[in-house]
Amino acid sequence: MPPAGTPAATSASAAAPPSPARPNRVTVGIPAVAPPPPRIAAVIRNVAWVGVAAHAGFIPMFAALGCPRLAVFNVASVVAWVAAWLANRRDHSTLAMGLLTAEVVAHAVLAVLALGWSSGFQYYLIPLIPFVMFNDRLRRRTVAGISAGVFATVMALRAVAPAAGEGGAAAAVGGALAPLLRYGNLAIPLVALGLVSFHFRSASTRAERRMESMASTDPLTGLLNRRSMEQRLREAAHAFTRGGRPFCVVMADVDQFKRVNDVHGHATGDRVLRAVAALFGEGLRANDAVARWGGEEFLLLLPETEAEAAREIAERLRAAAEARLAEAAGITGGVRVTLTFGVALFGGSGTRVNECLRRADEALYAGKAAGRNRVT
Repeated sequence: MPPAGTPAATSASAAAPPSPARPNRVTVGIPAVAPPPPRIAAVIRNVAWVGVAAHAGFIPMFAALGCPRLAVFNVASVVAWVAAWLANRRDHSTLAMGLLTAEVVAHAVLAVLALGWSSGFQYYLIPLIPFVMFNDRLRRRTVAGISAGVFATVMALRAVAPAAGEGGAAAAVGGALAPLLRYGNLAIPLVALGLVSFHFRSASTRAERRMESMASTDPLTGLLNRRSMEQRLREAAHAFTRGGRPFCVVMADVDQFKRVNDVHGHATGDRVLRAVAALFGEGLRANDAVARWGGEEFLLLLPETEAEAAREIAERLRAAAEARLAEAAGITGGVRVTLTFGVALFGGSGTRVNECLRRADEALYAGKAAGRNRVT
């Protein structure tokens, strides 16, 4: 029953919209509807500047080796890497990947043909294979074709590249500069390979977490969905079986919600549901859980809570809803939006989750029949 002597007026602080839920609440984090960016986008975003820096350093090196054409080509390479980074920022990650792949292949071929196999520029082709494979937007045939092409390019270069000391620019790298080029051109591709793998792993982890969140939360309110709450109920029942720790479930329902939708529109109804979620988020304890059970109905799981304590929690939420929900949802004109709660204790031998839910549901509808806006 509602408490006697409900205050006639509420303070300004009580009338304010609910503040955001605490970070450790299960009500936090409404999943985004927009699809996530491709995973290769994160790789390009973080690796592009390594390529820019490397090619910028090659410009004076090739000029010193007497390879002006390669120096000019590396100026174009810097432009290509910056262009790829910009294209990636504009959500054209596949275009950016194609541009970078073409640049790396062309640079490796020209440098190896000019400076010889011992210069080590062929090693830059190795990271291209995982780089291309990590693009989840490409078809398998495309990935296989590009990878096979990279492999064939390496084999062809090995067959036709001049050896160190054969004259021209190749002879220049056969002396004191040879170890620097050989180890530098091995280290940079390995660093690039490590960065590609690291950032793809990070992007994959974020994507998996997002999918897990979407699978366990309600997209409108950010609360747990029914399937996720059912799992938590099974875990709570198992904990009771092992340790005898009781818990309560509380059914909550928005009173006359159909009328809210009919009079004020479905957008307002959605705002009401989100306001209820925010209210629960700030009014429940850190170890409590709340789910959108269906439509305008919510289910609260209160671990290690006796029936009387659960009724007190529900009453506090009911009073807060009566005072604040309408304004939080943007409903004016003195209209109130209220909640009715039904409380059931899980305890005793032979108790099952479904039986506890049935009793909470019966208590809820008993409260509805008694006049709504109450805890039963």
